[in-house]
Amino acid sequence: MKYLAVDVGNTNVKFATVDGAISGITRGATAEIDSVAEEIARVGLPVALCSVRPGAADKIKAAIGRQGGSLLLEIKCDIQRPVSEFYTGMGADRIAAVAGAWDQYAQQRPVAVIGLGTGTTITTVGKDGRFCGGLTTLGLGPICKSLTEALPALPPIDPGSVSSVEPGFDVYSALCNGTVGAHVGLIEYWVKIFKQRLGEELLVVATGGWSELISPMTQCIDQVDPMLTFKGIRTIVSAG
Repeated sequence: MKYLAVDVGNTNVKFATVDGAISGITRGATAEIDSVAEEIARVGLPVALCSVRPGAADKIKAAIGRQGGSLLLEIKCDIQRPVSEFYTGMGADRIAAVAGAWDQYAQQRPVAVIGLGTGTTITTVGKDGRFCGGLTTLGLGPICKSLTEALPALPPIDPGSVSSVEPGFDVYSALCNGTVGAHVGLIEYWVKIFKQRLGEELLVVATGGWSELISPMTQCIDQVDPMLTFKGIRTIVSAG
């Protein structure tokens, strides 16, 4: 079956054609959801929707309806397979990503997904696919923005300029390296917590816009997959 997988995040909307393989990824701004929703509807394929923004999801569904299209699936916390038992309010992107990781990589092992986007999250499921807990905090980008607002006398920082966490010898490097290093330490501590609960066999997969920056700075991440949410949407559609 050929359909359109749609991933609505806090910052970006991404959609791609799924016909076995995932192809033709298109990106738009969540702030421009009205025009993006119309673009999605004009594709004319059934839509599998994963959205962390209910208002944006409503606009996409309305646009699909106006075009005479169909909603194949909307991922929500009451999903029953292949992963299950998420708490009310769990982000659909986290559910999709952990479903994709469990299906693609876990191979009868518990799995944790580190989401490194607007928010930073860890989401875990056991080898049976049942939710085993998670944690959430502000993402690296918003943290840097908040620092600039809270400490206006200090220079704005670009975490993308950091290639390794080293001691700083000037105001900028101390602030920038320290902020990125704190995020690395946070992730390592989270992984330690869940390995104590789920065992050392826990497989850790990272995804999201900051994953390729952060992952080389730590040994706790086993796999990086920027396509993980799309893969999870595909997994959930296939399981349904």
